[in-house]
Amino acid sequence: MKTHEFARALRIVAKALDNGPDIELTEEAVSPSAKKMDSSTMALSLSVLADLARIDKRQWLSFVRDNDLQIDTRPRDGSRDILDKVLRYLMENTEAREQLRDRVARRSSQTSPELMKAFAYLLGEPHEKLTGRD
Repeated sequence: MKTHEFARALRIVAKALDNGPDIELTEEAVSPSAKKMDSSTMALSLSVLADLARIDKRQWLSFVRDNDLQIDTRPRDGSRDILDKVLRYLMENTEAREQLRDRVARRSSQTSPELMKAFAYLLGEPHEKLTGRD
């Protein structure tokens, strides 16, 4: 993901927040469940998933290893197979999601920064943690 693309994504999120109700900012408000997701948020999430689908197998294997994800990969698995396994694992394992959020905040030197930013967005990380600003 490039900086301009990320900036456009942030504008979409900002617009969605502006158009929604003015409520207290909580973790639930920042990362809505799939049932409550509006179409602009869905579009942004699908865009991020499309970017994740373009990541090569080698990077995915590095990501799984660097983040200690308990996922069985086979030599014949393609990059999208591994993406599917990662997503399923994170959907089923709340603790792993929280650990990944913590690792994103600390920035892994081995894993692609774009991959970590995309997962941070999908996991509902606040903007400050994505950019490294407090």
